[in-house]
Amino acid sequence: MRVRGAFGIGLTVAALSVAGFGCNKSAVDANKLAKHAEMIQGEDPKLASEEYKQASSMDPSNHRILQKLATLYEKQKDWQNAADTWSKAAGADPGKGSDEFANYHFQRGYDLYQLAKKDPGHPNDLFSKAIDPLKKAIAKDANLSDAWYYLGKCQYEIDDEQAALESWTKAIETKSNDLAYYVDLANLYLDLGFADEGLAVSLAGQKIAPDAKFANEEARNEAANTLYNLVLDEARADEYLSKVDDKIKALEKARGVPNPKNAAREAEYQLAIAYNDKGLAQDACSALNNYLKSPQGKTSESVDNHKDAETKKFQWKCPGQ
Repeated sequence: MRVRGAFGIGLTVAALSVAGFGCNKSAVDANKLAKHAEMIQGEDPKLASEEYKQASSMDPSNHRILQKLATLYEKQKDWQNAADTWSKAAGADPGKGSDEFANYHFQRGYDLYQLAKKDPGHPNDLFSKAIDPLKKAIAKDANLSDAWYYLGKCQYEIDDEQAALESWTKAIETKSNDLAYYVDLANLYLDLGFADEGLAVSLAGQKIAPDAKFANEEARNEAANTLYNLVLDEARADEYLSKVDDKIKALEKARGVPNPKNAAREAEYQLAIAYNDKGLAQDACSALNNYLKSPQGKTSESVDNHKDAETKKFQWKCPGQ
């Protein structure tokens, strides 16, 4: 009997060992397939995504494979599949609340936001769906500044301005050197008629601009455009506060902001009008000519401003007419 008992235990142990080996083998094979997908994703993203999906089915608990698949979907701007994959990755959270899983929730919220923006109607329910994963990200990591930022953008889209103000303020508190946070917060304050607050945020953003860090040249170029918008916010606030001279100084300051993207600069048009209102005819014509020589924007406002600038150049009897 003792022999049979020992033999039975031996069988059980052997069976468990084989089962464990099979499980590990699936995980190893999944990693091998994921590595191959990573190698080919540049030249064949469609095949790579299929291999990532196959690898994740072989080892569903491996959230890193899902992370790579979701990132690939994002590169293809396939926001729906990306969001769904981040959801699966977040579902593998062991409950320890690590920053990594907080980021998975954030990425899902970000992709749902992009999906909502992609829809021509921008339906509120799509933005509302993005709010939940963004809040989950913040619950796991309250210092995730981009989660606060995009939470504010979603709240703004569903007309919850007060919540957006609070979220964007929190984004700045957690990461004070991102100029984009300041622009949206300043714009919203000004849209709501809080000129003093909008001016303060604009000046605060300009103050930290020299110390801002950039991942690459593209980010630096985008920051230059953002800084320009902050200076325009300053001029806009000065106008609301009837500070004419300060508005002119702000618009003149905009001239010194780099324009690496060669984007349309409406500040020069506004400056021309401000000069003219002050009786500075020569300066007004100079600004008007500068504006007409600059790239024309594609917005309806820019098109209308260019037409008006051509008319004003004639009305003001600027040189060359």
